[in-house]
Amino acid sequence: MKKTKIVATYGPAVATPAKIRRLVSNGVNAIRINCSHGTTSQFVKAARLVRKATRSAKYPVGLLFDISGPKLRLDRFDGEIAVLPGQTITLTARKTELQQGIIAVNHPAIIKSVRKGERLFVDDGALIFDIVSADGRTVMIRATNPGVLLPGKGINLPDTDIKIPTITQKDKADIRTAAEVDADFVALSFIRSGDDIIEARRLLKACGGRQKIIAKLEKREAIDCLEEIIMLADGVMIARGDLGVELPPAELPKLQKRIIRLANQQHKPVIVATQMLESMRFSPRATRAEINDVASAVFDFADAVMLSAETATGKYPVETVRTMNEVIVATEEACPRQSVEIDKHMMKSAIPFAIAGAVSESNRYCDTEIIFAFTTSGFTAGLISNLYPPQPVIALTPDMHVIRQLSIYRSVYSIHIKQPKSFADMLRIVNDACKGFKLARKGQNVIITGGAPFGSTVPTNFMMYHEVQ
Repeated sequence: MKKTKIVATYGPAVATPAKIRRLVSNGVNAIRINCSHGTTSQFVKAARLVRKATRSAKYPVGLLFDISGPKLRLDRFDGEIAVLPGQTITLTARKTELQQGIIAVNHPAIIKSVRKGERLFVDDGALIFDIVSADGRTVMIRATNPGVLLPGKGINLPDTDIKIPTITQKDKADIRTAAEVDADFVALSFIRSGDDIIEARRLLKACGGRQKIIAKLEKREAIDCLEEIIMLADGVMIARGDLGVELPPAELPKLQKRIIRLANQQHKPVIVATQMLESMRFSPRATRAEINDVASAVFDFADAVMLSAETATGKYPVETVRTMNEVIVATEEACPRQSVEIDKHMMKSAIPFAIAGAVSESNRYCDTEIIFAFTTSGFTAGLISNLYPPQPVIALTPDMHVIRQLSIYRSVYSIHIKQPKSFADMLRIVNDACKGFKLARKGQNVIITGGAPFGSTVPTNFMMYHEVQ
C-alpha cells in the first residue's frame, strides 16, 4: 500500500465510469472537479459520475470541488495573436477589437488597478509584458518576449495590489453545489488571508455543508499569511503554476519544503500540484525531471500529489497515473524515516498526541503490520499520519463523510464499520478487516488505538498490541 496519495482531475479524457475506475485501480485516491471550466449542471453530472464509478472501490475515493476564485483572464476571442518583442497591445474592460489591437479582460479591476512600470504575465508567465500606460479606462502593454496570445489565458499581476473579493458570486454558487452533491473537499483559489477561509466556512455552514476546506497557495499575500492560513484551513494545496509567477521561480523549491513542513506540524494534509507530469499530456513517457519532481514531494512527506491537465485533457491519463504510482512506490521504499520534532507540533490534546506518538514509534520495540485507528472525526488517523509511521494506518469509522475526507492523508486508508460496543466487538472488527482486506495474517501483530468507552465522543485514550486471530 503506497503512503503518498494521488489526486486526479476530472475532464473529457476520463469522463466515463470505466475510465474513472481505471484511474482508481491504478492508484488514484481522490478526484478533483475544476470549477474554472464548465457550468453548474456539468459539475453536478461529473460529481454523480465519479460517485457512481467509485462506489465499489476497495477504499473510498474523495471528491474535491476546486472553486475557481477571481481568476483574471483575457477575453475568449476567436483565433490567436502572434506577439513579437516590443509589440504593444491595448487592454480594455469593454469589448475586444482585434483589428485595432484591443483585447478585453474579464474583470474591470485589472484596468483600474495597474500602474505604469508594473508587469503583466499571461499564461503562467509564458508571455511577459511591461505596462506602458494606464489611465483607468485602457491599459497599454508592451511584450518583452515572443509568443502566441491565446484566448481565455490567465493573467498575473505580481507587482499590483488589486482589490477584488476572493470569493466571487460564481464561487458562492459553486460552494453551494459542492454541498448539495456532498463533495468531501472545497479548494479555495487565490486566497489572500485567513479571512477568506472564515468566509468560506460561513458559506458552507449556511447551506449545511460539511466539506473540508483546502487553501490553495498561489498568491504572494497568502505566503505572507502562511501560518495563519494553515492554522485556519483543513489542508493546503501548493499551486505552483500561479505561485511560480507571483514569486521568483527559484524560490519555489525551498518554499514548497517549508509549506510541507508547516502543514505536517499542524497536522493538516498538504497537496503538491501543477505540472508534475506535464509532458505526459502528449507523451506516454515522463521526463526525468518530472520523475524527480514527484519523488521530491514524496521524500518531503507531502500527503498527496496532484495531476491536472494530465488526466483531464491529456492523451495518456491512465498511463500518467500508473507512472506517478510507480514513482511513489519506488521512492517510498528508499524514504528514510522522518525524525519528528515533537515540540514543534501543534497539539489539541496532550493524551491523544502522546498515544499517537507512541503508536508511530511502536515498530522500534515490536514489529507490527498495520495500525488500526478507531475514530469518529478522523482526527486520530490524521494525527498519526503526520507523525510518519512506517506502517499503513487503517481508519475505522461509521461515518462515510469522514472516511472519504481521510482519502488525501498520507498513509491513511479507511474502512466503513458499525460502531463497536465493547473491546470484544472491536477485536472482531479488526480480525475481520485483516482477513477481508488482506491486511495481516493470523498470528501477526497489529496496533489498535481509539477512545473508550465506544460510541462516546471521548478523545483517543488507549493503544494496544493485538495478535490477529
